Amino acid sequence: MNNLDEALGQMSQVVTANTKKIGILAARAMVLGKFFDMVLPQLTASQCVEISQSFRGGIEDAMSLMDDVALPGEYHSALLELTNVILRLLKESGQDR
Repeated sequence: MNNLDEALGQMSQVVTANTKKIGILAARAMVLGKFFDMVLPQLTASQCVEISQSFRGGIEDAMSLMDDVALPGEYHSALLELTNVILRLLKESGQDR
């Protein structure tokens, strides 16, 4: 019974640590999203084009670093989905200027 309590205690610690990490990631995502929402309307058309090109290169670099790491399909899907949303918003914002 003591081993069971110990195992449950360890599992509880892991869950608590992971919950804190997820909370930190969620907070960072929210702040970066709000920053993007506030900055995007301030950009000129040429800035949108320049940022899009630089952003594409940065994402490609980041993806190449992860080539040797086995990550779940959900990671790649989320990365590509958000990347495409940002690029689309930059393009639309640049066209509106």
